Amino acid sequence: MYIVTASSDGYAQHMGVMLHSLLENLDNKTDTHIFIIEANISSENKCKLERIVERFNLQAKFITVDDNLFNSFDTGIFWFGSKLCYGSKEAYYRIIIPDLLSKDITKVLYLDCDLIVEEDISTLWNINIDDYFLAATEEGIKKKRKKTLSIPKKSSYFNAGVLLINLQKWRENNIPIQVIQYIKDNPTKIDYMDQDALNAILHDKWLKLDPKWNYTNESKRRIHIENPAIIHFAGADKPWNSEHPFKKEYFKYLSSSLWEQENESI
Repeated sequence: MYIVTASSDGYAQHMGVMLHSLLENLDNKTDTHIFIIEANISSENKCKLERIVERFNLQAKFITVDDNLFNSFDTGIFWFGSKLCYGSKEAYYRIIIPDLLSKDITKVLYLDCDLIVEEDISTLWNINIDDYFLAATEEGIKKKRKKTLSIPKKSSYFNAGVLLINLQKWRENNIPIQVIQYIKDNPTKIDYMDQDALNAILHDKWLKLDPKWNYTNESKRRIHIENPAIIHFAGADKPWNSEHPFKKEYFKYLSSSLWEQENESI
């Protein structure tokens, strides 16, 4: 199983919480590989992340990219519900995963760092996507957005925070190049950074997952799930800056992280 995530130095703590939750709930940790794409995570925070993964007898592999790689791309400020959100160029790293990993790796599970995993992730990993470019959960957007992105009415729009990716199909069809070119050619159409571009290119090539695998505030408004498998803190409201409905779940994992232990010792 190949897990890929990405973060800035400022979000390293939240990545640590995510990795701890993932590995704590993973029954069989054998042959699990963790890849962290980064450009500016400090040596101190890298050490903490490594130690979290090592607790479970695994190793984290850092893939360092040029910090200026996506400087020309808009990270933007956009509305999420009634609040302003600020984008991060680290989100664009998921586009180039096929180019960063060995060609013998043909499938990965990409996870945003601002989420926690509450179930054994291998259940998600074992979903067959041989006939699809990726699997993801649906996100509700207004019809006007789909029209702007030239997404047909019959197609759905997915959230890119949890992606089960068929790397073989991405490589064979030059998906990274297509997505990057779409962003360059359509700057005025993009509201949600690479997520919009990924949907524009792959709107009819993805498998819809049960929403429990990427449960956001947006999906919470559409459907009630008592025990979501992945809680994704998408949007402006995070458990560390607001009274998020899943705040307790986040701090449960933070309490056993290296960051929390160090804070308590100060």
